[in-house]
Formats: sequence, C-alpha cells, structure tokens
Amino acid sequence: MTAGSFLGRNVLLAIILLNAFFGIDCGVVHATQIMRRPATYRNKAKTFAMETAPRMFTVARREEEESANHTAILDKRATGKASFAYFTNWGIYGANFQPTDIQTGPITHILYSFADTNPTTGNIILTDPYADEQKHFPGDSWSEAGNNLYGCLKQLYLLKLQKRNLKVLLSIGGWTYSQAGHFNFVESSSARATFINDALKLIEDYGFDGIDIDYEYPSTSARGQGLADLVTSLRTALNQLASRKRDTVPYLITAAVGAGPQGYSNLKVPQMNAAMDYWNLMAYDYAGSWLTWADNQANVYHGARTGINTDSALTWYLQNGATASKINLGIPLYGRAFENTDGLGKPYSGIGPGTIEPGVYSYKALPLAGAQVYQNKTDITAYSYDSAKKEFVSYDTPSIAKMKALYAVNKGLGGTMFWELSQDKVGSGSLVSSSVEMLGTLDTTLNHISFPNSKWDNVRRNMGSGTSPTSSNPGNTPTTSPGTGQCAGVAGWSSATVYLGGDKASYNGRLWTAKWWTQNETPGGASGVWTDNGAC
Repeated sequence: MTAGSFLGRNVLLAIILLNAFFGIDCGVVHATQIMRRPATYRNKAKTFAMETAPRMFTVARREEEESANHTAILDKRATGKASFAYFTNWGIYGANFQPTDIQTGPITHILYSFADTNPTTGNIILTDPYADEQKHFPGDSWSEAGNNLYGCLKQLYLLKLQKRNLKVLLSIGGWTYSQAGHFNFVESSSARATFINDALKLIEDYGFDGIDIDYEYPSTSARGQGLADLVTSLRTALNQLASRKRDTVPYLITAAVGAGPQGYSNLKVPQMNAAMDYWNLMAYDYAGSWLTWADNQANVYHGARTGINTDSALTWYLQNGATASKINLGIPLYGRAFENTDGLGKPYSGIGPGTIEPGVYSYKALPLAGAQVYQNKTDITAYSYDSAKKEFVSYDTPSIAKMKALYAVNKGLGGTMFWELSQDKVGSGSLVSSSVEMLGTLDTTLNHISFPNSKWDNVRRNMGSGTSPTSSNPGNTPTTSPGTGQCAGVAGWSSATVYLGGDKASYNGRLWTAKWWTQNETPGGASGVWTDNGAC
C-alpha cells in the first residue's frame, strides 16, 4: 500500500467513525449530493463561453485500451444492454429541459425523479403536481373531456407509445429526502405494506414500468434489512400484478446504490439481488466541496487521496452477492468545480457559480473557455484546467465515457446509467450516445401500455392510440362468494391473492377490508392487516 493510499483510506475511516459515533458531519466522501432537487432549480441556467478547440492531453493509458479494436469490442457485446438515464421533474424550470427534448434513441430506461415518502406511514408522494400532472405541452388540449393526465408523465407515456422498448420507472428518494430520514419507514412492516400499496397504484395510474428506489443510505443494519424486506415484498406484489393483468413482461425494481463503504456497508445484497432487476451504481461524486483539495469525482481506478474508486466498489458488490449483469455503471453528466487551485490534489478556495447550482457545471457547458483537457486513461477519468483562472473541473469526456462503457462490457455488467439528461450534449458530443457505441445491442424488452385501472381517462385509453389489451386473468380470479347481504358478490379470501388497501374479501362468514397491501395473511390474524366489517 502506498503512503497516499494509506492516508486516503484512513481519512475515509475517520469520517465514517465520526459520523457513526458522534454524529459529526465532516463532509462525507462520495456523498452523491448531486442526486437531489437543488434550492436554485427555478433559476435560469447560467451560460458560459465554451472552449471549442481545447488542447487535449493524455496523462496515462491503459494497456487494454491500446489492444482493443472494433472487432474485439463487438465480440464482447452481449445482447440487451441497458442504458438508463434520470429525468428530473424540476429540469423543466431553470434548465428548460422538457420531456420532448429527450433523445430516446440511445436510452432503454428513463428514471423519473423524484417522488418522496412519508417517513412514518410509508406513503409515496409525488413532489410537483404541476410538473408531474398538469403542465400543458404542445398538442395538449385545454378542452379535452374527462379526467386526463398532462404534465411530464403524459409526455413520457407518449414516448413509450412511440418507442415500445423504452421503459419509464418512478424513482423515489434521492439525497435530500434520504438525509431527512424519509426512508425510516422501512423498519415497519405495516409502513412497507403501505409503500407497496401506493407503488402499485402509482404504476397503474401513471403507466410506469416499475419502481426505482434511491435510498442514500441505510445507516444501520436494521434499515438495510428493512430495505431488503421492502424490495422482496415489492417483487412479490409486482409479480402478482403482472399475473393478474396477464402481462408477459415483468415490472421492474431497481435501486441506486453508493460506491463508498458508508453507502453499501448495511445493504443485504443477496436478498436484494434476488428481488431486483438492476443495481444502478452511483459511480460519481467522489470529490466535491466537502473535500479540502481538488480531485477526480468519478475515477474507475486508484483514487488514493479519497480512498474511493469504481472498480473497488464493483468488486465489493460482486463479492457480496450481486449479479454482474444486473449492475449498471453510473456516469455523470456534470462536472465538479474547484477554484483558485494549482490543480489535481491541491488545495482550493471556492467552487464557482455552476450552471444551476454552485460548483456544478452541466457537461454541455464544458470545457469552459480557456481550459485544457487532461484524460487519464489509467484511472479512466478526466478533468479540465485553466492555468490563468486556476480553475479545475472534474468531468467525463466522450472518450472516457466510451472507456467506461467498454469497462462495463468487459466486466459483464448490465449497462450504464446517467445522472441526468438535462445536462448532456446533443449530437456527437453526447455522453449517452458515446457510451452506447461501446455497449452494442440494447435491451429490446417491451414496455407496458395496458393500464385499464388508471384514474386518468387518457391513460386508460392509451392516449387514444387504441383499446388496451385486457389485464384480467381469469385463472387467478378467486371464487365469488354466493352469500347474501354485504358479502354478496365479494370473492372469498385466497392465500395466493395480493390485496391492496381497500380491497374486500369474505372469510368465515364475515366481510373483511384490507388496510394495506397483503398476501397470505389470514383475516382476523395477528397481523392486523384486515378490518372486520361484520357478519355477511
């Protein structure tokens, strides 16, 4: 171990211990603070002069990059690679990035962020009714009859109809809500059931293809177990939903997970891996304003000063029970800035204005005018530096994005994930498109377009694109009670059926109503999930 590596790991250990035992916030290494709604999200995005012809320097080069050729890459491409990308509901404001701006070609999954949760009850809450449901886009009518969905979620549904292999998931959580304790509910079985009940309803109402959980991070083993139990029960519920609707394509469960020990140490990986479709590894924010020196924020290898690198994190997940083909490599679409610094590893003073929030520049604004670009192809990372302004910005270039995608292919990973779409460039400079060049054939699994139980008329009608296929499954319909009175027409309780909050069942001559999601819990049992409505 080098002196630098020893120092970096001990700095990290000290931070973890101070946070764990004394509650002291020292500025956590690999904080992923980026995955949140910034306080300045409504401010118009700042514009900066870009360096159109930067001088490019290669700091170091990996042997595998030298030997890789197009044929070798094609030989390693597996079919059905995933290309995930986050779309934020606040991006329509200051960033002025609308769903209609999404270039769907290189994307297989969109993660719509962020919904919130009630820390006590587990209820899921959409966070911006105007952005989510109400905003009218070109083509939307103000006089359309019925109770109709508008906003970003209608536009994303339209994209699903246009591209049938584009999946849209609701992402719940993020840095701010997680740090505020909004995932504390995971330790309660009844609150987990409420979360699942809400998740199923949101999927049916808004036409989602699954749920993404961004819990940053379980701070105790008990909360890690609660998260594992949550995704396990959610998997059962989603499988039952697909069965009832006769869907041949399963609904998805994904989770954003950290690349530092404080992010993953309490995860119950084998149990979660069995329930989930993808792990989205947040392989960025290794450096930022919480450090006292300028550094790389998304290096694949090395990282002696911070003690964090992507390869070590990936190794941990694989050794602890995650399936490689379920892991997507996170790639940032932004840069972390450090001002008044002599460069990499040097002290700094100030972080700059950023595009929307201080210290964070959208990738599409980089490199800034006057900067030179340095690509380290040993660590697989890059940065720009302006020696006159003494400004350092850590970000990924198209070459680095391609190397990361090739790394993902060589490791047998599921694909890539990007935070977040409003910050990418359009055309040949796009990092999303650059990575897909290395991934090869993308996932072509169909999305879901049958939601006959939606509360929105236009979702039930598939936005007028034709009649949705039936979602009923006669083979799973319980026998209807032949009783009279209030039990007339109510199906008898079945241990194989998933019940949502408000669902009714007859059992032992009495009528029962489920309080929340439940399966195989007998009415009148100790769980208390059923309300006794009296004799039939």
